[in-house]
Amino acid sequence: MTDLSAERMVTHELCERRQAWTEQYHLPRISIVAAMYRSLDAGLRTESDPEKAAQDEFLALAANPGLDVQGAVNLYATAMHHARLCAVVVSALRSAFPAPWTMVDPVALPDGSTWHSGLYNAGNGHPRRVALVDRWTDDRKQQEISGWRTVGETCALNTTILVTAVTIGPSQGMRRHSAWTRCYRHPRNRTFRFMRKGTDEDFSKTWTRVWREDAGITTKLWLDKMKEDGCMEDLVHTLQVPPPQYREAYLAEMTRMSAEMAASGPTPPMRLSGCYGWAPCPFLNICPATDPSKFGFRLRQKTPRMDSNNL
Repeated sequence: MTDLSAERMVTHELCERRQAWTEQYHLPRISIVAAMYRSLDAGLRTESDPEKAAQDEFLALAANPGLDVQGAVNLYATAMHHARLCAVVVSALRSAFPAPWTMVDPVALPDGSTWHSGLYNAGNGHPRRVALVDRWTDDRKQQEISGWRTVGETCALNTTILVTAVTIGPSQGMRRHSAWTRCYRHPRNRTFRFMRKGTDEDFSKTWTRVWREDAGITTKLWLDKMKEDGCMEDLVHTLQVPPPQYREAYLAEMTRMSAEMAASGPTPPMRLSGCYGWAPCPFLNICPATDPSKFGFRLRQKTPRMDSNNL
């Protein structure tokens, strides 16, 4: 058997080779989404300034190992945009639960393996997971409820968990389009708004769209105005998810997957359906070759436990 985490199971289910190689080799770059999760983690768990911790972490990752982006991209502008996004989101989450969040302790599973939870104790009862989503729909809600990141946690911990989905908007032009990242400024009185009240109409063309990184507005003022304009109801949704009815069946499947991972060789089978998954596979350009070291990938000193912090 091998230790389990939700992230290991999700990646293994996508592609056995992707999961094994991600744990065996250092990745030359980090995806923007993975960098955002690591930045949120830094801000949620710090005892000092959550906003600064999240922003600094993203900029540090953008410098080393660097962001995994393609094409002619202004890397500094891209990094600053997403760093400010993480800073605003983490400030909103910590304003609701101001004490530093802590990670849920590992627990023993019935088969003798250890479950490494990716959930937080926010100091308000049930353990909590934060999910960053492009948009919040009924389909996405079901995906979050029924995936291993939720089902695996509820089964392993045998408790109800909270899933907080934060809608950060679609990615267009290397920017996220939502109230977390842009506002509209009046041309004369310089006031800024996010949504028009009492109408579905957009702001007129005389209002200027301003990005968070260019606004010159404190995060507190930005968040206060978001709340005043009623943005939070559309951008933050929290679900309460209990353990599933057939928990024992899920635990049995977790045991099977654990044994499968333990028995996996250095070059497991590949699955083309996992080439893109939630993001393009970091080994996309060299698979189906069987030795990543021939293409510049360096072996890790030891195989790490795979979680959202080392994607």
